[in-house]
Amino acid sequence: MKTPLFPLAVIAALLLSLPARADGKAGEAAANSVQKNKEKESIEQPTTVNPNKLPFPISIDAPADLAALLREHLSIINRQTEPDADIDQEQMQFLAEEAPDEIKQIVRSQGYFRADIQVAPHGRGWRITVKPGPRTQVSNVEVSIVGKVLEDAELANYYKRAMANWALPVGQPFVNSEWSSSKDAVLSAVRRYKYPLASLTESRATINPQTSQAVLSVSVDSKQPVYFGDIQVSGNERYPASVITGMAQFKPGEPYDFDKILDYQQALEQDSHYSRAQVEADFSKMVDDHVPLLVSVSEVPRQKFDIGLRYDSKDGPGIRLGYEHYNVFNRGYVFAGATDVNRYEKSASVGLSQPRNSNGWYWTGNIAYNSSTTQKLDKNTLQSGIWRVRDRDGIEARFGLEYITESRHVVGGPDFGRSNVLMLTAAWRRQNIETLLRPANGYYLEGKVGATVGSLGSSAVVQRVHGRAGYYFTPEEHKNIGTFVARGELGYTHSNQDLEVPSVLLFRSGGANSVRGYEQDSIGLKGPNNSVLPDRALAVASFEYQKPIGKNFALALFHDMGSVSHNFTNMNWHHGSGVGLRWFSPIAPFSFDLAYGHQDRKLRWHISLGTRF
Repeated sequence: MKTPLFPLAVIAALLLSLPARADGKAGEAAANSVQKNKEKESIEQPTTVNPNKLPFPISIDAPADLAALLREHLSIINRQTEPDADIDQEQMQFLAEEAPDEIKQIVRSQGYFRADIQVAPHGRGWRITVKPGPRTQVSNVEVSIVGKVLEDAELANYYKRAMANWALPVGQPFVNSEWSSSKDAVLSAVRRYKYPLASLTESRATINPQTSQAVLSVSVDSKQPVYFGDIQVSGNERYPASVITGMAQFKPGEPYDFDKILDYQQALEQDSHYSRAQVEADFSKMVDDHVPLLVSVSEVPRQKFDIGLRYDSKDGPGIRLGYEHYNVFNRGYVFAGATDVNRYEKSASVGLSQPRNSNGWYWTGNIAYNSSTTQKLDKNTLQSGIWRVRDRDGIEARFGLEYITESRHVVGGPDFGRSNVLMLTAAWRRQNIETLLRPANGYYLEGKVGATVGSLGSSAVVQRVHGRAGYYFTPEEHKNIGTFVARGELGYTHSNQDLEVPSVLLFRSGGANSVRGYEQDSIGLKGPNNSVLPDRALAVASFEYQKPIGKNFALALFHDMGSVSHNFTNMNWHHGSGVGLRWFSPIAPFSFDLAYGHQDRKLRWHISLGTRF
């Protein structure tokens, strides 16, 4: 969503919308293989029961992994656990006779093709004995991709993507579910880019029970390449269709790319004009290998009021009031206004933003006021600006003119007066993260430079550069190992009149989003009356390891370090180490950290909502 408001670091929020606005539902996938994977992930696992406590007890003598599967899937057990189950001895006898064949299929799905299976009466019930024997191993894998893709210069990359998610390499035990996922992985790798009509022409698993070896063979026919056609829009009544078509990061005639369709749908769902969006390729109406895209949207009301309550470890309790209008000038322009108040900070802002055009460009501008007191530095800042922004292919670039005026003083100390600057700025951001709700692999890079035009409109001549980067790595074949995260931040402001530079252009560090183990903005230049003032140079580095402890939780170990100084040759590093808990909720990642500040030897806790980008 493009919004002219400055980002707000919300740690814990209870949002009440007036009127209520439904969350956007995830759109249906445009490829069957991807949709099937989502459906598989949403299936709830049945609760296992103790078969020895059933009306007709079933005892199982088998290796633990097989015994668990038998308890979960065997009809002779499940029929007794059905609601209002009314089963007699005769029906149980029939199920017992069917059980050996059923058990055979289950153990074969795990690679045991020479199992010795016994089902015998045991008291009132039955006893199941399984001696699995040798497990079949994959001895050879053959994957072929044929069709028009053979003429494609990117053929090697198709093979690389196909094998990246292959779950049964040579030497691994044959497991039927992984065999199915491997076939899907090969087909999906071809279908996702340029060849959506690809089909599986052969899939064969040749099992030799005598040698306990499996030879796997998969062949995919790519068919012809397919290109994007026109975008056909439905559901738009309040806002012009150009708002929708302007978000597509592709043009008719470009090669079909399923990931771009997903990105397009996500952009529509996140846009403030729509509560729901669905994008799908209509292959039944393909003309000359060009497939039209059907876009269906549900629009939100033109206006929205909201109120939010929050609490975080930085600012304590707070309240936010907001108003948005989504069709200013009847052209889909977005007006947004908000005010935010907490223990140490008060802010208000208004802004106006254009819809993005087909090339990814739009204009945006805002005015924001902020009054805050942290580390005994009290400041009142008014910022305004207008920017030309390009948002395309995962890259946001913006060029603009910004004006900042600020008054500041130390609580119970000196008054630094008012300072102001008029700056030309340029910013660039690239984000390539697999998923924002649970970052596993990828990176982000961002940088911003700015300079005054001499002393025009400014109390000091200023040049400023600031950059941040982060990298996430999770081993693809061993995701249970966990995720490694590295982050860094550098900044420098140059001026011959430091006291005439607004403090928002200088740097402080410390807190949940920089160096954990220290109070917010407590790393900086020591000032009068125990205050902490900003300075010219900033350097921050962070290293974190996240170990999964469940589907949606992870434990974290981290070490942060940072310094603020007058220059980079005289840095005094502050180190913070600690442990944390990560909850990857459906709304946003939640973090709780307990960190030790090495400099002052104190233990502090931090909570935050959202990923640190």
